[in-house]
Amino acid sequence: MAVLLAIILMAMGSCKDEKKEGANPDGYHITGTIKQSPDASLAVLTYKQNDSTYRDSSVVTQGKFSFQGKVAHPVDAMILLRHGNSFPETEWQADTFHFFIENSEMVLTANDSIKKANLTGSRSTAEAEEIDQKISPFTAEIIALYDRMDGRSKEERLMTHDTIQMYVDSIRTTAHNFIMTHPDSYIALQRFQRHEMPKNFDPIEAEKNFNSLFGEELQQTKVGKAIAEKISIAKNSQLGKEAPDFTQKTPEGEDFRLSSLRGKYVLVDFWAAWCKPCRAENPFVVKAYNKYKDKNFEIVGVSLDADKGSWVAAIEKDGLPWIHVSDLKHWKNEVALQYDINSVPANVLINPDGIIIDKNLRGEALTEKLSEIFPN
Repeated sequence: MAVLLAIILMAMGSCKDEKKEGANPDGYHITGTIKQSPDASLAVLTYKQNDSTYRDSSVVTQGKFSFQGKVAHPVDAMILLRHGNSFPETEWQADTFHFFIENSEMVLTANDSIKKANLTGSRSTAEAEEIDQKISPFTAEIIALYDRMDGRSKEERLMTHDTIQMYVDSIRTTAHNFIMTHPDSYIALQRFQRHEMPKNFDPIEAEKNFNSLFGEELQQTKVGKAIAEKISIAKNSQLGKEAPDFTQKTPEGEDFRLSSLRGKYVLVDFWAAWCKPCRAENPFVVKAYNKYKDKNFEIVGVSLDADKGSWVAAIEKDGLPWIHVSDLKHWKNEVALQYDINSVPANVLINPDGIIIDKNLRGEALTEKLSEIFPN
């Protein structure tokens, strides 16, 4: 059982705060009723907040249990119910109920399994269920389409991808409508972080909506601060802004500084050896480099690899003769974070004055852009 609890506690995530209608400034009070509960049953409440894990237990007496406490903000929580004197041996057999705990009066009722419980009094839980119910049909369709991809022709796969994109767009639209109609909601804040800041999002529009929808308390939560930081980074890497300078190691272990190429057109190309779309994109980048390398053009490949051997082998195999750097921190690559890179392949085109003039030039688009810059 110790292993089971450890797994559960490690899986817990944290959520953040806002004042809500019906909130209790004195804290939360959960009253639970399990109508068909054997003697010696035990309810265990767990959640994580401010990087600390909280756990409390309550003996189920005549089918009833309760918890009291206070959270700084709404938290993704879980109640694990032990039936009788022992927990199940395997984690998947555990009888658990997931919800958002917040400072309010919450009432949980179930007949036997807590998995089937009904909860009232948690606005965040109700809102999370509301948006999940709206989005889950689109998600189910996407999963079904991916499951049917094997064995299809290239044309059929392309058509399927178009259909998937349609459902992805529907998810974003649905989430956007939810966010705009649920101001000062922590669930809306979560969805804002997930859906309102995709690749190439407009940081000015995002900042306007963020400030108008969410008050100071929500903005100061961990999620709120992460959104503000992402907007700030995106604003600094917009078209027309000076490209953030950086220094990273080459495969030979030497420091390379981006600003050393000032006076040239530079493509900062984010990729990784493990990224199949990146490897498929490399021939287009090689073509552009070979055509314009003698015309004041250079490429700096920033790898999001974690293994140096794989990185160097991919450079050699794909024949990438330009400058390469990496800190081998995978998705935590400091340059990728600087430039708000959330997916690869991605690139940024910089002019001789160090100004960002274009982004994410894929396929023939890179050569076409360079032909505009170097017409002869």
